[in-house]
Order: sequence, then C-alpha cells, then structure tokens
Amino acid sequence: MSRIARTGLIRRFILYLSMVRYGNAHNRDFAREHFAFFRRLCEDLDRLSFNLDGLRVLDVGCGKMTWLTLLLHSCGAQVTGIDTEWVKPGFSLSKYWSMLRTNGLERALRTLVWDSMYARPYYTELKRVCPFQLLFEGIDARAMSVVDLDFPDATFDLVVSHEVFEHLPNVDAALDELRRVMKPEAVTYIYTHSFTSISGGHHIAWKYPESEPSATVPPWDHLRDNRFPDIPSWVNGWREHQYRGAFERHFEVLDWIPTGNEGSALLTPEIRDELSQYTEHELLNKGFISVARPAPPARTERRG
Repeated sequence: MSRIARTGLIRRFILYLSMVRYGNAHNRDFAREHFAFFRRLCEDLDRLSFNLDGLRVLDVGCGKMTWLTLLLHSCGAQVTGIDTEWVKPGFSLSKYWSMLRTNGLERALRTLVWDSMYARPYYTELKRVCPFQLLFEGIDARAMSVVDLDFPDATFDLVVSHEVFEHLPNVDAALDELRRVMKPEAVTYIYTHSFTSISGGHHIAWKYPESEPSATVPPWDHLRDNRFPDIPSWVNGWREHQYRGAFERHFEVLDWIPTGNEGSALLTPEIRDELSQYTEHELLNKGFISVARPAPPARTERRG
C-alpha cells in the first residue's frame, strides 16, 4: 500500500472515530433537534392553511433514520420517503445485503453501526419528546433518486427535505423533477444547510459551533485553507443566491426563511477580512427554508 493510500485510510479512520464520539455524546440531541424542526414545519404549514391529515407528502432524502417520514406518517399524512440508499427501517440482513450491492461496503457498515448502537436510544428520545404516538408500521420508504422520480405528474401536495439539497450534484434537475410531481397548488418546505456558514463544510468538529467550538479545525476552514477536508459526505458548495436563483427558475417563491445565526463570536476581524468575498449573512446564517409552489407553465417557458 502506498503512503498516500495509508494516509487516506488513517484520516478516514479518525473521521469515523469522531463520528462515533459525536454519536455517543449527542444521539439524543439529534432526536430533540429533529422534533423541533418538525414542530416548526407544522407551525409554518398551519399559517399556509395546510392540514397534514391525508396530505400526500414526499420526503426527499429521508435518510437511514426516516425521522421526518415517521413523524409525518404518525400525524396522518400519506408520506413517501426517498433516498439514494436502502432506507428500510429496522434491523434485517436483507437490508444490509441490498445496501452492500447498491451503495457499497462503507455505507452498509455505517448503517449497521447506526442500527446496532444508536437507533434504540434515538427513537426512545424521539418518543419522549413527541406528544403523539409514533407509528412505525406502514412507513413507505423507497430507494430512489430525486432526479428520476417514479411517480406520475401532479402526485404530491407537499415536498419536504432536511439538509439534503447541499449534497445534490444537480439542484436544477432535482427541482425540475419535483415540480413535475407536485400538484399546482402544492408547496415545498426544503431546509438547506448553508455551505458558507461555519458548520457548512460538514466537518464533524463544527457540528456544534456555539457550545463545542473546535480546538483543532480552524473556523470556516472549508472556505479558507481547507486543511481538514475529511467530512462524512460530499457537498456541492453552492451559495445561498445560487439556490434562490434555481428555485426562482422553477417555482414561485412564497417565503425564504433564514434559520438563525451561529459563530458570531468566532468571526474575528482577521477572518472577516480574509473572507471578504462573502457577506456577513452568508458567514453567520446556518441555513434557509425554501417555501415555494410550482411556477405557472407560461412563466416556466419564459425562464427556460
């Protein structure tokens, strides 16, 4: 094995040790954060006069926890969760074998570790904070790409997504396909983690920049020297104005909601000067929620 290959394996091993440490320390926190997002979604939908009961919902990038699909399903929505990996809830050898064939050994092992070590305490905490019963039976979770959806036109009333769009290699293609499967009066509720935020590089060391700032990885390293590039998943590096432009090409934007600042105390004058090509909003805002409905056909044709 070459020196470069050995170094890569060592760095990957360190990354996964960090992920295990954060999982052990914050697994229950994840459940509380997820329910807080769901509660906000329900409040915002209520203002739009959307009733979840019976609503046809698509959850894009539901992930191995299928938490948003689970919560929506438990509230009476007819929800389908999709992901590029096999996301069938529960522990089964057939699931890991399917993942091994379609997503590779590393992804299958990561899911096996999650199911074995973290699933039970995560769902226990989610049940504790949730005021209604969680219904695991009947969850509809499918392996499917957002750019090639196996649904008829005008199927869904609502499209939701949580921290997925920053991982898509072709955002425009995804939005175009989502517009196809949405009813004319349907809306999106898509939360994107901003790449330019202090945690936007997805380095595990900056998962909690306010309470646990990293002593090893410099703040905004992914926008500066990028000396610590090892992250759990690929990110497309898009800035907020690029997402806004893409949504406006395919949808009528009803609301664009910033989700709050992080890292203000760490944005020194020296770093601010070094990153002068970014606005302060870009550097401090953690993410944004895109609420939009499909653009009328005539408008879509004009914009190309």
